[in-house]
Amino acid sequence: MSRAKAALGAVSAVGMTAGLLGFAAAAPATAEPVSLTQTYSCTFPLIGDDPINVAITSEMPAEIEAGQPTEAFAIEAVTQVSQKAAQGMGLVGGATVEGVAAASVTVETPAGPLDVVVDNVVERTPVPSPPSAFEVYASGEAPSLTFVEPGTATIHVTGLLLTMTPRTVDGGETGLGTFEAPCVLAPADQDTVLHTFEITEPAEEPEEPEEPEEPEEPGEPGATGSQELHTSVHGGLLSMSQAGDSVRMTPVDYGAGGTSTGDLHTVTVEDFRGGSAGWSLTGKVTDFTGEDGTIEAENLSWSPRCVAAEGSRSACVAGSPGVVGTEGATLASAPDGAATGGEFAVDAGLSLAVPELAAPGAYSSVLTLTLT
Repeated sequence: MSRAKAALGAVSAVGMTAGLLGFAAAAPATAEPVSLTQTYSCTFPLIGDDPINVAITSEMPAEIEAGQPTEAFAIEAVTQVSQKAAQGMGLVGGATVEGVAAASVTVETPAGPLDVVVDNVVERTPVPSPPSAFEVYASGEAPSLTFVEPGTATIHVTGLLLTMTPRTVDGGETGLGTFEAPCVLAPADQDTVLHTFEITEPAEEPEEPEEPEEPEEPGEPGATGSQELHTSVHGGLLSMSQAGDSVRMTPVDYGAGGTSTGDLHTVTVEDFRGGSAGWSLTGKVTDFTGEDGTIEAENLSWSPRCVAAEGSRSACVAGSPGVVGTEGATLASAPDGAATGGEFAVDAGLSLAVPELAAPGAYSSVLTLTLT
């Protein structure tokens, strides 16, 4: 038990090296340095809650023009891992560590809040032997965003979900496998503001001067006529399709309990209505039932992901990671805007907490998705 706990402490420190936010924007001449230091409490298997400090630094624009899609912008973060943590990793055969950190970010704008989940890749990092303190790096990018109303906006970093994998010298998994660790701000009232910027009025297109009409050249006597030409463009539909309708999740051993995982089949949302209305894709799940028992729907969580196809006019915003349950949760959405529409690929990682004394057998549930 002590070896596993020591290794888990090392993984917790490594997980917080992720770039917590890849806020989208090209870095113009008005970019300015920003920084934020926070303390999180992360819940890990075996050792429970463990505090971690995170320092974020970057350069961000002071102004962003309303109505213009932003471009990719990255933030980096670095964490110092202790000698004790490195020693604990070595005790379970951990020679390297890697993973993904999903950061929860809220952008407060004059038109309302935008919730964004950003996946950041924690690069594979060697664990020093003999044990000593070492640094781990990570980076990530956010989807493009478009702000519709001028005014002051603020970026808040509010949470983190770690998915970490320590590996042996030959690249295999250690006895810890891959696990998730949700992190919350502790204390809850600490600073969450990474940056404040101005959303400026859209630039006005200069009017092109009218070209003078050329005088008609004299010609043979005759007559002229004109005809008005008319056409129309019909708005399309808001629709969705999915790549499959059955997800096979990983098994869990009776008496041990644990997490059964899987991936939601990709859902393709097509918005060809035109206009300014956005959309929302939500899901809710029934209890998992078997011949001899039930696992409650509230035990199912997801980590949504959403990518807009090239040329789409709407931003695709993934829902927040967390419990799905019978009440339901948002998988993805697109905000209202001056111009909307496009094609969007939506999916999610699924995670079911299985009680250790759940009766052996097959369990099934129905996840219902609704697009509005």
